[in-house]
Amino acid sequence: MRGLSDNKRKMMRFAGFIVCVLLICQVIFPVFESNLMQQGVSNEYDRFGKDTFDVILAGSSTIMYGIHPLQLYDEFGISSYSLTTAAQRIPLTYYLVKEALREQHPQLVVIDVYYAGYEQTTSFDGHTHLVTDALSFPEKLACVTDVVPQQKQADFLFEFGTYHTRWENLSKADFYGNPNRRGTYGAKAWYGSIPFDSFGPVIETRAPLPENADKYLRKTIEMCQENGVEVLLTLMPMDYNKVVENGGIDRAEWQKYWNGVQDIADEYGINYLNFMHCYDELQFDPADSTDGGTHLNAYSAETITRYLGEYLKENYTLEDVRENPSYDFMREDFERYQEYKTELELMSTKDLGDYLDLLKNYRSSRYTIFVSVKDIQGYALTQDIIEKMINLGYEGGGILLDKQYHSFIGMIHGAKVVEMYGGDEALFYDGEINRRKVFLSSRTLEQGNLSEIKIGAKDYSVNKRGLNFVLYDNQAEEVIDAVSFDTHVPEFTCSR
Repeated sequence: MRGLSDNKRKMMRFAGFIVCVLLICQVIFPVFESNLMQQGVSNEYDRFGKDTFDVILAGSSTIMYGIHPLQLYDEFGISSYSLTTAAQRIPLTYYLVKEALREQHPQLVVIDVYYAGYEQTTSFDGHTHLVTDALSFPEKLACVTDVVPQQKQADFLFEFGTYHTRWENLSKADFYGNPNRRGTYGAKAWYGSIPFDSFGPVIETRAPLPENADKYLRKTIEMCQENGVEVLLTLMPMDYNKVVENGGIDRAEWQKYWNGVQDIADEYGINYLNFMHCYDELQFDPADSTDGGTHLNAYSAETITRYLGEYLKENYTLEDVRENPSYDFMREDFERYQEYKTELELMSTKDLGDYLDLLKNYRSSRYTIFVSVKDIQGYALTQDIIEKMINLGYEGGGILLDKQYHSFIGMIHGAKVVEMYGGDEALFYDGEINRRKVFLSSRTLEQGNLSEIKIGAKDYSVNKRGLNFVLYDNQAEEVIDAVSFDTHVPEFTCSR
């Protein structure tokens, strides 16, 4: 009996060791992956079961930004997920689609062909990890042994060897998901804009694809067709003449490859939605539709997602899952997605007037809006800005137009409004929101030159000259945004 007891103890120790290893792999290890991994396959995909999605989107970040699956659900009843990553080469797309066919059995796969002109099977290691780290066996093993040089394969099969050196570089961002991809079904929403000159001109010349791009695109199409899955090829709107130096891409030169994809689509009898030749239908303005000619912002993505949804409904037979009770969870996810988009729009806003307008969406007991002045309230404040502050709830804001130093503290929590105005002095506020202690201070230049907005023990104020705002979600107990506007200069310089 004693020997049996010893064996049991050994078995329990071994089981405990296995549990610890699994904990490291599944919970702790992802923290050590670089922030680049936030551009990989969204980890939210893992929460869905098999046979959930009728449409799979695969490809580079251009389609990650461009097509939003939950909008396809809301407007067209299409169930879809975006298995997109930054710089996803076509050989890597093949293996992601291979796994998706096994797990999801979709009716349609939409493939982005941005990298149709790229010869190598992979780019630098970080972009390859975006795909290989997301794959399960057997696809992971097949992918690594196929496209990764032999001397590097161990690092791609056992990722901890790649990331374990990041102990000293960990930051808060490593412990939280990318807010631009939270609840988006793999897409990425961004509300900024960087102007560029033009989408065109474009050419009609066609050229065969480089060997590896051609090989793996054909393999992907043939694999889908062998499994009874339809394929749609697409190329997103962008600056089609831009030279991308860090990727070695001359888009003017690559136009012939993007046109050459049409020959492959014709050969296999599939559709190719090439926006290079129909971007003008979308009426995008180069001044405010992208990040400088590569990725669409969320406003433009809404337009092109609607265009794609209409195209899918016209050309494919897809179930309207809005009428299927088993997909009711998507309605709940869509509503949360709308909240996330509203937050992202606020977090991307750098114009003080627009920011104050957006803050009005948060006048409810769920949120608290804090504001505190550092140094000086700002001689560049205008009547228009003050009126927006008054409309938000700070009714005494007119005093801030005085051309003398003023400290100021404000807090809006539902119907409760706290506003304190001082001269060239320090102001303090101690209070409580939902049994959570808050402390605010506003100190002018000669009185300490400080802005504090403490929730619990942590100070969230950006602490820059002018107006410092913090928006807090009382229900989630997290800060949505912390921002400062330097209202002492006409530009109202924004800092986060």
